[in-house]
Amino acid sequence: MLSESPTLAMSARAKELKAQGEEVLDFSAGEPDFHPPAAVTAAVIDYVRTRPVHYAPVPGLPALRDAAAAEFARYHGRPVTRGEVLVSCGAKHSLATLFMVTLSPGDEVVIPAPYWVSYADMVRLGDGVPVIVPTRREDGWRLQPEALAAALTPKTRFIVLGNPTNPTGAGYPAPLLRALGEVMARVAPNCWLLVDDIYRRLVYGGFEHVSAITTLADVTEQIVVVDGVSKSYSMTGYRIGFLLAPAKVVSAASRLQGHTTSGAATVSQIAALAALTDPSCEAAVQDMHAAFTRRREFMLAGLGALPGLDIVAPDGAFYLFCDISRHIGPGTQFADDIAFATWLLEQKLVGTVPGTAFGAPGHLRLSYAAADETLRGGVERLGEALAGLPPPRAG
Repeated sequence: MLSESPTLAMSARAKELKAQGEEVLDFSAGEPDFHPPAAVTAAVIDYVRTRPVHYAPVPGLPALRDAAAAEFARYHGRPVTRGEVLVSCGAKHSLATLFMVTLSPGDEVVIPAPYWVSYADMVRLGDGVPVIVPTRREDGWRLQPEALAAALTPKTRFIVLGNPTNPTGAGYPAPLLRALGEVMARVAPNCWLLVDDIYRRLVYGGFEHVSAITTLADVTEQIVVVDGVSKSYSMTGYRIGFLLAPAKVVSAASRLQGHTTSGAATVSQIAALAALTDPSCEAAVQDMHAAFTRRREFMLAGLGALPGLDIVAPDGAFYLFCDISRHIGPGTQFADDIAFATWLLEQKLVGTVPGTAFGAPGHLRLSYAAADETLRGGVERLGEALAGLPPPRAG
């Protein structure tokens, strides 16, 4: 049975309260608050003014597939053809379609926890078995080689790595990525590595994102990449994601897509094409990155000063994953992180997402993809809420 996305549920409840006139300060949604680059909007307006909008080919507009292939080739350092790229209705759609066309009943998919909320349900949708491997805060929430080796079996079909990952923002530096690749090649040589690169352009603090394809040259043919324009270009509502995979996988995924959504919305594809090909878009992307960098520093400082919140500075994305275990459990008014997050939203009007949704009870995820005034007000309100609680237990 598939579960409701907790992030979407918390975001929806925050919007309900706002619609009722409540002044909710919402940290729950993983959605940039910026306009997309001006060239994106201009391309869409020009397109709809000058021609009718028809269906797009199922695997994507040829020009967009070529542009995505060129971007993949540039970043991953190898030739990429149009036949290796599928355009879908967002990276989430790309992932779900991939699992449905590649997994057989009983196939296992290794997923490090904390994990993005939809990974496990997507695997189940494809008749696979999610194998959850906990990571540790002291390791920066990164999957370690020995833990991966213990999780691999002859049934392992995929290892999933978000780089950086949602919800922790943890990224994988080249040495660790190589070590994980060596384990994969030694213990489960027939499995594939699925890299979720949707946040790859949003990294900070000197962290350098590296291509898994370039870094793991020995297993390049067993690497699948999911990417898109939603996060880096602030185009979440356009719903465009890309799957980079061997042509036979893309062909199978395209056939399935033809019976589910057909091609992604034509206008959205025109917008994505402008994002990837108009040179003026890069300045807007850099401006957004600078704002996220500033917001990250503000949130780290602000939340770090509050009692009982323990945080690992994220390498990328736009989330802070806070350990609140000293405020919950026996001797407190909150049974768990779900009760704590519900109290924050319903009583204090601060929207967060409980860590249980990500396979990490005792935590909260806060997104800093919000306006500066929202962040300032939210940190202040969160501080006031914590000040009204008993002192946190000793760490």
